[in-house]
Amino acid sequence: MTWTAPAPPLDRDAYLRDVVLKHRVQQVGAWCGIGFVVLLFGGWGLLGNFIPMVPPSGTPEEVARIYSHHADLRRVGLLLGMVGIFLTIPFYFAISMQMRRSEPRTPVLAMLQFASGILVTVVLMIPMLLFLGGSFRPERTPELTQLVNELSYLMLILPWPPIIGQLVALSVATFADRRPRPVFPRWSAYMNLWIAVLLTPASLIVFFESGPFAWNGLLGFWIPAAVFGSWYPVMTWLVLRAAREEAEEARLLAPPAGEPVGDAARVPVAAGALR
Repeated sequence: MTWTAPAPPLDRDAYLRDVVLKHRVQQVGAWCGIGFVVLLFGGWGLLGNFIPMVPPSGTPEEVARIYSHHADLRRVGLLLGMVGIFLTIPFYFAISMQMRRSEPRTPVLAMLQFASGILVTVVLMIPMLLFLGGSFRPERTPELTQLVNELSYLMLILPWPPIIGQLVALSVATFADRRPRPVFPRWSAYMNLWIAVLLTPASLIVFFESGPFAWNGLLGFWIPAAVFGSWYPVMTWLVLRAAREEAEEARLLAPPAGEPVGDAARVPVAAGALR
């Protein structure tokens, strides 16, 4: 039997450095949520001039005319929106890192949240690329520009099921948290469920070209977009708070100076058992 010597055990200073590093990584991930909202709505929405929305009832000529205005500025805004969408990955990972603390064994709900979040990232990235495709050659046939525009808005607003998967997983993990000091407060679970309910009217945009259920309407876009965008700063604050509490708990568990910590400290026992 081949036996490999273990790595040297961590001392107190190395343990505390690891605690600080882990805390800072989660802080960066949490702040990525704010970066996403700013770059998506500021880049795609305002700089890209997609808010106010290109109306679904517009004629092909009207849609093509909108795309032909400030085309370069529109492309810059869409590129910024793509950068913002990438920031969702570290943000969702930071949420899962905290969720796993409430699951004593296999972090199934944390993994579900992160997997659903990856789907959200993908379904947001694809319409950004389609919007860029529509802006790349605005002089093309108006009917083609209108088709690309419709596909872009539908793919951006309609795929709410993976978002629901995130919210439900996070809510269940919060309700099931039996720690004396829960990772996330129980009111956040109710908030997540209400946001899930308020996102579902976006499904109706496939049936309406005007009115409150169209993709530029109150129930078709503005309410879902408002609750979707507000979820990120709230969760940023909650993740920052939870990560700070985790770091405080880890510091309290730090070993006395000179005493090893971690699995490496238990290796001599296992090695003795092999003899």
